[in-house]
Amino acid sequence: MSSAISRRRILTLLGSAGATVAMAACGAAATPTPAPKPVEAPKPAAPAPKPAEAAKPAPTKPAEAAKPAGAAPATKAGVEFEVATRVGSDAEVMQKTVEKFNAKTGNKAKHVAYPGEPEYFAKVLAVHATKQAADVIWSSVCCLHGFAAKGVLAELEPLILGDKYNIEDYVKAGLDSMKLNGKLYGMPWGGHPGNGGILYNVDLLTKAGLNVTEDASSFSNVTWDQIVDAGKKARSGDVFGFSMGGDMLSFTNVTGSYGGEFLSADGKKLTIDTPEFRKGLQWIYDVHNTHKIAPTPDPKLNTGELFATGKLAMVQTGYWGQFSPGPKAIADKFKWNVGLTPKGPAGKRGTALTINGQTVWSGTKNRDTAWEFVKFLMDPEQNVEIVLAGGGRPALRKAVLYNERLMKENRAHKVFVESIEAAEPWKQPANLRWTEFNAAIVQNFDNLRLGKETVDEAIKNATPRLQDIIDKPML
Repeated sequence: MSSAISRRRILTLLGSAGATVAMAACGAAATPTPAPKPVEAPKPAAPAPKPAEAAKPAPTKPAEAAKPAGAAPATKAGVEFEVATRVGSDAEVMQKTVEKFNAKTGNKAKHVAYPGEPEYFAKVLAVHATKQAADVIWSSVCCLHGFAAKGVLAELEPLILGDKYNIEDYVKAGLDSMKLNGKLYGMPWGGHPGNGGILYNVDLLTKAGLNVTEDASSFSNVTWDQIVDAGKKARSGDVFGFSMGGDMLSFTNVTGSYGGEFLSADGKKLTIDTPEFRKGLQWIYDVHNTHKIAPTPDPKLNTGELFATGKLAMVQTGYWGQFSPGPKAIADKFKWNVGLTPKGPAGKRGTALTINGQTVWSGTKNRDTAWEFVKFLMDPEQNVEIVLAGGGRPALRKAVLYNERLMKENRAHKVFVESIEAAEPWKQPANLRWTEFNAAIVQNFDNLRLGKETVDEAIKNATPRLQDIIDKPML
């Protein structure tokens, strides 16, 4: 595919209201794409339009798209600008990336690391208020909509149109998740289907009678009941069968597969008091209290260490489970891989398309250089190297998702691509208070996992607290 792309085609791909005007000017009738509704905001977060379609078989590998981000930058060399991420692995990756960009372009990008969530959201707002924010800002989908609503982020459509940047091979759901009220504020630098993976010990599960191998696809048809059964057989002494998190993304992968959701599609109504949600919640209760195959929930519990030492047969994880605890920690002690969380009675996997986005600060004086850096981050060659090094999730564009090296070298990449392609939109309160909502879920449902409340009691006690957050004004 040519890297050249017309303004009209870009507008069509962006699904912007501007496409109607532009196409009408060309004499063509056009039906504007409806703007997606705003979504939740966790570690401030992403968008969620229509409910996702049922999972489909993995599409055939498309031809790799042109790599516009790799083109020589159109800006002058020697420009000083800042790039911000949260601390941790994102900061480590970004520091190396900044050095590469500087060496290639002659610019002087500087990386700054802000505290992790939930402090990250407040820090970005604070530096924006004092007009000292970084020119390029990392933003999880959980915060992005909140940032956009408060005027922190620049709209990207004018930049994309200005240099005819080719977005032909971007995953539509990925771009849609970076929008608020139909306007694009971020590029989908790293995406995954939520906490939709199960890190599994092949040796322990084989002994427990579950027929899985080191091929991640061997886990694709495992059911929730089989996880319980194998977990009970693997449970012995200080060896546990299964462990999971207590946050919204962890619960969603279970309850969603039963057809239950925390929120209505518009994010304005709590929907936890339904038969479907109750059944998913009951499975979570039973794993911890009826079958007792999970370790006692504790913030200090290191499930990665338990798994790496052979004391945990299965643990809920995500795309990152391929690298953490990883081959170095596990060594050759046992065979392992990462499979997808099961489909449930609803005939689907519980998912929520979760994205780490890259954005441009609305107050930057280096707009063009900041945009060149964002494109550099989204370049397939650059992005694939980051993912292969275990430094991130894949950018949501076909040239990355279907990259041959990722398919061959990352042990579970192929099954995760299937899940990413079928993932439902990001889910959050309409008022964008995802972070508050998520924290309340952890606080209110921990008693269920600890056996201090039944399913009925947990729902009854959590309802007014969660509804109170939903009823608050826009973030």
